[in-house]
Amino acid sequence: MYSVKIEKDEFHKRIGGGIPAGTLGLIRGESGGGKSVFCQRILYGLFRNDIEVSYVSTQYSTIDFVHQMASLGYKVNSYMIADKVRFFPIYPLIGGTKQRLDYTKRLMSGLSIFEKDVIIIDSISSLIKFDAEPTPVTDLIGFLKRITATGKAVLMTALDGELSEDVMMELESASTLVVECRIRKFGTDLKNVATIKKFNLAAGQYQKSVAFRVEPGIGLIDEIASVA
Repeated sequence: MYSVKIEKDEFHKRIGGGIPAGTLGLIRGESGGGKSVFCQRILYGLFRNDIEVSYVSTQYSTIDFVHQMASLGYKVNSYMIADKVRFFPIYPLIGGTKQRLDYTKRLMSGLSIFEKDVIIIDSISSLIKFDAEPTPVTDLIGFLKRITATGKAVLMTALDGELSEDVMMELESASTLVVECRIRKFGTDLKNVATIKKFNLAAGQYQKSVAFRVEPGIGLIDEIASVA
């Protein structure tokens, strides 16, 4: 199992101890639901436990990513320099063109991405929304399954509404871990809630729903109280 344990929180206990080897995970949800921060907390826990990670982003440039991690108190610079974390920005490509049809093929041909122990793709829905025909998506799922069969773990985020529900259901069905991130109201407060809908390879007990907030300079803070 790939540990995400750090000293300052108990997030790892909420998700069963860490990310099991062989996991294909889907973190889906609405805009602002906390999908990226959820992944960035996992990323931080991974590299702090000497686990090497690739992070593919359709949202950040390299500089923006470093600043984002630093704003959470998750300083990543030295790990990137040491090649413990490899960052692959897709945002400049997507941002600079109206339509491309070969993002999934480019992803699958990027061999250096898949050399690391854990691969995080944030987000898969943005990456494939222009070429989400049944055959390419099926090919992508088959490719990722072959990667996880070697003992690596792949986590991918997806924004609700960016892909057809049929494609989202296909991604969910293929995944061994499915997490749904939402914003929920508790009294007068709004909190992010991550609900674990499926966790086939869980190594230990996990909390079905985890409420969390994000504090500048501290990062993701999981709430002690469980969510009904």
